[in-house]
Amino acid sequence: MEDRLSEFHDSILCHILSFLPTKHAATTSILSKRWKSLWLSILTLDFDCESFKSMASFDYSVHKFMLLRNIGLPILSFRFNCTHCFCVCNKSDVTLFVSYLTNRGIENLNIKNNIILPPSILSCKTLKVLKLIGAIVNSFSHQVDFPVLKILHLKEMRFERHELLVKLLSGCATLEELQTKYLCVRYKDSLVSEKDSLVSEKEFDGLLPSLIKAKISFDNSIIPVNLVRNVENLCMKQVSLTYCTKHSMFHNLTPLTYCTKLPMFHNVTHVEFKIFGNMWDWLPQMLERCHKLQSLIIQGVEYQDELKDKSWEDPPIVPKCLSSQLRTCCLAYCKGTKNELQFAKYILQNSKVLKTMKIKYDYCADIQAKHQMTMELSSFAKGSTMCEPAKILIETKRKYCLYLTEFNVTF
Repeated sequence: MEDRLSEFHDSILCHILSFLPTKHAATTSILSKRWKSLWLSILTLDFDCESFKSMASFDYSVHKFMLLRNIGLPILSFRFNCTHCFCVCNKSDVTLFVSYLTNRGIENLNIKNNIILPPSILSCKTLKVLKLIGAIVNSFSHQVDFPVLKILHLKEMRFERHELLVKLLSGCATLEELQTKYLCVRYKDSLVSEKDSLVSEKEFDGLLPSLIKAKISFDNSIIPVNLVRNVENLCMKQVSLTYCTKHSMFHNLTPLTYCTKLPMFHNVTHVEFKIFGNMWDWLPQMLERCHKLQSLIIQGVEYQDELKDKSWEDPPIVPKCLSSQLRTCCLAYCKGTKNELQFAKYILQNSKVLKTMKIKYDYCADIQAKHQMTMELSSFAKGSTMCEPAKILIETKRKYCLYLTEFNVTF
């Protein structure tokens, strides 16, 4: 068999190897003399403790590779995933690795480890993507300055003071995408309550002027809604009910508690909600404040009746986005309830340029309720002024399969 792969230049082969975990890329060294040290020239490193038989072998492999590698080569991407309590790399070694990376032209840094955030990260001039899971932020001895950072993901992180989050975001003037989930503030070795952790919204004014896309989990009150009011693509989620049950700090949480009044979202065209309580109450307010909204996805509607949420009530004034902008609407995990049907009808009746309404039924939805809702929607006349009637897509989710039905709204 002809070996056409070896005809490629070393740079192309290294690019191909960069898509593999570093452990797998290293195994190519046995192929031939040419391949023996080729893997040491890749510019993307990916270490995951889950792919090793033991923490000892993981620790040994990471250290060995970092020592074997040509110190003069840049490292453009580095992913380190290890939260195991017995990992020798867990603290000081990871900090040393990060300090080393900041001097090697690092552009993409992804760390899942409960380390204290290394100061060297805060002024990295080359970093474009930063993803942190489990890190602890207790102080900033350096000026925060990310001149080219475009993507920032923060998950399961602990800030010693809320001012540290403000300071971190203040150094991200070019940021275009932000994701946050499970952030908390800790004072005097104890997690503060939601009320005590409130930060003045004014402290976030003017931050992230270039932000386009945001995915915010309102599992606490650290992130205010005002911070993302100028984005074009917005995903707002509340922590799951299961997580609330397991973690006492979230027991009394209600969504969007960190704003007395929703701001105007002047630029948003796509919105996705995953809210588990009080949704029907504030959803009309959200529609009224998104004048350019073209795509709407709602998840979590299946929990509203269980939480004894308020019923959906048709707003007396049709939101501007429905009159002239909304093209697609999706209700996910429906159970065929009265509120879901009433909301879907309201959207169909008042969305003048709607093209598609998608209904995704939950796999455990009552068959009769689901059938009744489907039949009512299929024959419901909407006020579209477009030449083609809107399509209603009906999906029934099962544990292992998906059934899809499509039909046009009749007039």
